[in-house]
Amino acid sequence: MIQLIISLLLLWSPETGRTTPLRYTDPDPADSNSPSGIPVLMYHHVSDPVNGYYGVSTGRLLMDLQLLDEAGFFLITSEDIENGLMQVPPDRRPLMLTFDDGWQDNFNFILRGSAVEIDPHCAVAILEDYCDEHPEFGRGATFFISWDKVPFGQEDFVMEKFNLLLDMGYSIGNHTNVHADFMVLPWEKWENAVITPMVKFHRRLGLRTSEIFAISYPGGRFPKGVGAEEYIAGFRFMEREVVRIGFLANGSISSMKRLLDSPEGWFRIGRLDMSQYSVRQVLGWRNIMPIGPREDLHAPLRCRIP
Repeated sequence: MIQLIISLLLLWSPETGRTTPLRYTDPDPADSNSPSGIPVLMYHHVSDPVNGYYGVSTGRLLMDLQLLDEAGFFLITSEDIENGLMQVPPDRRPLMLTFDDGWQDNFNFILRGSAVEIDPHCAVAILEDYCDEHPEFGRGATFFISWDKVPFGQEDFVMEKFNLLLDMGYSIGNHTNVHADFMVLPWEKWENAVITPMVKFHRRLGLRTSEIFAISYPGGRFPKGVGAEEYIAGFRFMEREVVRIGFLANGSISSMKRLLDSPEGWFRIGRLDMSQYSVRQVLGWRNIMPIGPREDLHAPLRCRIP
């Protein structure tokens, strides 16, 4: 009986008020010992007090940034991975930050008199302030938007926020239309789940929609060994590839060697949910890319197999 109660508590999601699947975990053994791993950290809510099971406090986010900076990391986006990390200084190692769902506490506007300002307590403001004071840390994060809610919670400012994020050097990613798990969503509905958000992005971003090419899979899961990567890679919007790179939430750090050796690797990049991991744990991973020459990236990264 005690084990049953514990199991139900683990399945209960305070964010939605319903039971949800546990995080999907399939770390690839091939990634475990290759010294070329790029940590991709995942956040959801960032707020005081902490909001829900997957939330962290604003102080926690700031502390994470400080520890990662002191450990010699440099912030990158998906585009930097495709470009072979050419902007990462040789005395730094790459790190990617991602924020899933598009919650208002990630990017919030407040009114001060007749002026609209960025809320100093939202995730974007915390990142901006820290990166302004520590330019050696770089600047960048990817915000994966799911359209089952108003992106960032303020209907009147959606277009402005999207454009401002891109202007500031951040990136926007696709988290699907209704946040449906690809492990249970019928294949014939995948294209609609992926393309519909692109239509909505285009209404707010116009030609800048072409800058959106990364996806994070709802629930962190994606079918393996059944050709799912090739299938999703075939989706097009305005004659462009909709998905060129995909992110799991599987508790692993994927190696760049795997990306180089397999086209499927681009669609199965591991992430760590930072509501369940600490930076100190991340620093203990054996396969994190070392500081110094990055020989296994073949500088620059060679072209992917189409």
